[in-house]
Amino acid sequence: MPPAIPARLSRPLSHKSLLAAAVCALLGACAQQPARDETLPEPQPQPVAPAEEKADGRPFPIETFYTLLVAEVAGNREQYDVALANYYYQAERTKDPGVAARATHIARFLNARRAALRSAQLWVELEPEEVEAQLAATAELALAGELDTALAHAEKALDLGGDAPLQSLAAAAVADEEVEEQTLAEFRRLAEKYPQNGEAALAHAMMLRAREQYPQALSIVHRVQEQHPEMLDAPLLETHLLVDQDRREEALQLLENLVRTYPQESRLRLQYARLLIRKDLDLAQQQFAELVAQRPYDGNMILSLALIRFETDNLIQARPLFERLLELEQHQSAAHFYLGNIAEREKDVDGAIAHYRAVEPGGDYVEAITRGTQLLAAADLAGNNRDWFAELRRRHPEQAEHFYLLEAELLNKHEHHQQALELLDKALEQHRESGRLIYARALTSDHLGNSAAYESGLRKLLERDPDNPSLLNALGYKLTEDDTRLDEARQVIARALQLRPDDPAIIDSMGWVQYRLGNHSEAVKYLRQAMEKLPDHEIAAHLGEVLWVQGDREQALQVWQRGLEINPQSKVIPAAMKRLRDNGGVEQHVSES
Repeated sequence: MPPAIPARLSRPLSHKSLLAAAVCALLGACAQQPARDETLPEPQPQPVAPAEEKADGRPFPIETFYTLLVAEVAGNREQYDVALANYYYQAERTKDPGVAARATHIARFLNARRAALRSAQLWVELEPEEVEAQLAATAELALAGELDTALAHAEKALDLGGDAPLQSLAAAAVADEEVEEQTLAEFRRLAEKYPQNGEAALAHAMMLRAREQYPQALSIVHRVQEQHPEMLDAPLLETHLLVDQDRREEALQLLENLVRTYPQESRLRLQYARLLIRKDLDLAQQQFAELVAQRPYDGNMILSLALIRFETDNLIQARPLFERLLELEQHQSAAHFYLGNIAEREKDVDGAIAHYRAVEPGGDYVEAITRGTQLLAAADLAGNNRDWFAELRRRHPEQAEHFYLLEAELLNKHEHHQQALELLDKALEQHRESGRLIYARALTSDHLGNSAAYESGLRKLLERDPDNPSLLNALGYKLTEDDTRLDEARQVIARALQLRPDDPAIIDSMGWVQYRLGNHSEAVKYLRQAMEKLPDHEIAAHLGEVLWVQGDREQALQVWQRGLEINPQSKVIPAAMKRLRDNGGVEQHVSES
């Protein structure tokens, strides 16, 4: 439940205790009013009391009075949208600065950005000498991306003797390179105009840091530290500047001293902990543990500590932190994902799947689905997987195509090729023009030994995109399996190579088709080039086979050995050796080498 709207503003409304007096009078009148008795004489008309007057002496209309009263009652009942609507309307209508101020506060409380911006602009227009109005306009204009205008209001607030969040404005400016370029001179001017204002100086230093003018920025930071030793923003910015210049050890030493001097300053300790992650994970863990102790409801701190403990395999201490995030309803998807991972490591398949299924769309979503469905597939629970993917497609119909592909890939991985083909046929009924689904179906058909369906799928895609080198290469390489179509294969691969001459996969295909055509010297030339560009076990299998056939068996063995070092699980190299086996000679040579 959100907190109630603050009853008091920084200053009272311009009318004389309008709402409080009205509410009290109304409640008092209701409490004292007797039940209606028809035997009593009709009440005589009484003079109507004048409406409360505004600060300028003019009375509020009774309609305004009533609308604002309704707004306050709505706010007390947590009907904040009603409160905002009434105040926003009356602010526009009455042009009263107190009403505009109240509308601004309520809109900002509700994060109603458009209403907050308009109300703040109206308030500052009505009361240009009010510091709080200038600051409200500054904040809302900055959020709206109007930094030039926001800076003008910030400067006015400074002129009126107030403070201004210039560092926040600088942070917003450096987030956009174009805005940074436009506002650098303005931040410099403000720093020169207010030479004793540490906020203005540090904002200027932040802009210089963004321009990589580190010595100048450090000079400003040191001056601020001398003028305002209590401003911890200055040494904090210094640590960032030191890191920018690869002076990480100096930054760590400075932060260590600062944390020792100001142990309760979470910002300093957080920066210290972050820098320690790359140097001393155990010490970083200690700092994050202290941060969690200082801020036990801060999900960001809890998640950081939990991740460190997870990465260091301290699962016993990591688990309760992730569970704490679930209790706080913060970073819930991340918590479920890592709790699922912990359960998976502990062989708790049901627990892992339950957590993975609770992960919502975001950074870990696809991996959670992948891990969870793989666990189900490994447990031979195909029906559960089918239900999960069906549920995902219902929940996210805009991503149905992706989930069909993911499910088909999983089925193929576990060699359920016929089920994958049936699933893809169903998917194509709904997404007939999906190139990804057509390609997936072609690959699945190939797994089932249906070369004609594979070729048909590729040619269908090439009708749409005839100059796609990847598709041409896939088709050409497939054609090399048919001795009667080798010339056609060479022509298709040559077209792919013309379109993408530096692609090692296509160069490998050209080498292989040359070998199949009997052009061994040409084949070796292409295959060596492919291997140089991309050391790969499949290319090594091809090159080794050609060298072996040419009689250069020692080189062939060396190439195969290198391929097996690249991928010890390779199946294509043993397959090539099997084709060329001569009384076990190949295996013996490889074993000896």
